[in-house]
Amino acid sequence: MAKRPDAIPTIEKITEEARFLLRTLLRDDLFGNTVALTEAEKLLEPSLSLGFADYCAFLKKGAYLAIDRTSNTVTVTERGRLISEGLDDPNFHTDIALHFASRVRGGESTRTAATPMRPPPLHTATKPGLAPVNEIAGRPAAANPDEDLIAERYVRYDAIGQGSLGTVYRGKDVLLGNAVAIKEVRHVFEFISYLSRDEIIRRLRREVIAQSSLEHPHVMPIHDVDFEITFPYLVTDYAQGGSLKERLFHAKVDGRSQTAIPVDVAMRYLMQIAYALDYAHAQGVVHANLKPENVLFDRMGNVKLTDFGLTRVTEKDSSQSAPVYVGVGAPSYMAPEQLHGQEPVGPAADVYALGIMLYEMLTGSLPGRRSPMPSAVNQEVPAHLDDLFDRMTRDQLDQRCQTMSDVLGHVYAKHPADRLVGRGALVLFQQDPLRAAAEEAAGSDAAQADGTSVEDDISDDSDLDMPVTDPRLKAPTEEDLK
Repeated sequence: MAKRPDAIPTIEKITEEARFLLRTLLRDDLFGNTVALTEAEKLLEPSLSLGFADYCAFLKKGAYLAIDRTSNTVTVTERGRLISEGLDDPNFHTDIALHFASRVRGGESTRTAATPMRPPPLHTATKPGLAPVNEIAGRPAAANPDEDLIAERYVRYDAIGQGSLGTVYRGKDVLLGNAVAIKEVRHVFEFISYLSRDEIIRRLRREVIAQSSLEHPHVMPIHDVDFEITFPYLVTDYAQGGSLKERLFHAKVDGRSQTAIPVDVAMRYLMQIAYALDYAHAQGVVHANLKPENVLFDRMGNVKLTDFGLTRVTEKDSSQSAPVYVGVGAPSYMAPEQLHGQEPVGPAADVYALGIMLYEMLTGSLPGRRSPMPSAVNQEVPAHLDDLFDRMTRDQLDQRCQTMSDVLGHVYAKHPADRLVGRGALVLFQQDPLRAAAEEAAGSDAAQADGTSVEDDISDDSDLDMPVTDPRLKAPTEEDLK
């Protein structure tokens, strides 16, 4: 259950809950030898008066916990173990009192002084047969008074994912009744030491606005944001189909570790991602954070890319020393020029990351320096995909595929068309054919007027249709079409 905003704890309660958190993290029957932050947060968050991340920030600062942001795991230190066993350490009590001074009963608000408080709804009325309505704002209120209503519109439920910037929660738009995802940006403020809060907010705003400007069927739309509160949030569609990371994991659990994703399905995922990035690159937006966690799926099983550019939120300026914080972005999917901090990082970095994911989809594992080609691991993989993987993941930038158009061109030239689009598949235009024809005609008229010729600058694959469907959908039968 989400925490009510008026449930202000005491220092004694926070101290008790901090010990409880440490004891729980030490339970092998719950977590085993390795404790994933995401799993720990899902389990513990409902039992805590304050956020799980709040306690972790304090316990890490006091060396009671060690957090590895590369693997996204947490470990209780020997000092933390002693506290969990009831050691009466006066420093522990003092540190808690100082750290949570503004969060306890009688303390100041957790919002910054410059941030105005949202006025709480003065009254809610329930009409027969209808959801509770806020009589002042005219908006639905939370049906349950214990639910956490954000901005008088979104109810926040359980955590469904955690990254280096913050936590993603399942939520609901109570105005429209739609399921949404709410990403709360919190961890970045607690673990970044080399950027000011204002600079983090400025960068975050820039990247979120860039993604929001992308109108494409395979880019996750952003519906709402608030950068002015202590922990900013953004609201997107809820990805009912999960993530590519989850699909890879479940494929292995199902016993198909050598063919984690069927070849034809992997090719459709590849094309949907490539088309989305081809469009984004044309708008001047490079993802630079491509990894299976950021490849989400809608209810129909179609790709929705998210978290564009979030690696840039925590980048250091060239004048600064090496970062002390690691975790935004996955090194396994980063191109060499990105890992080495070379600027600018362009579309070829996204090509590299997609090539690594292609190998992982086809084989069930990440490639290493001496890994065999995909077809050597999975006999169902056609040989031409070995060549595509090789060209997408070369270390030397000038030897790598430079654009997503190059990737798509290879697929259309080498892969059987009937395995890409068939009955039961939805077909979308990559480019409006009527508008393109009208613009071409207008260009021809203008060229004739000034006596110049017009060259066709449309790429070979720009007029090809995009297959976008969940491969599990069945084609309609003749009976269905009657």
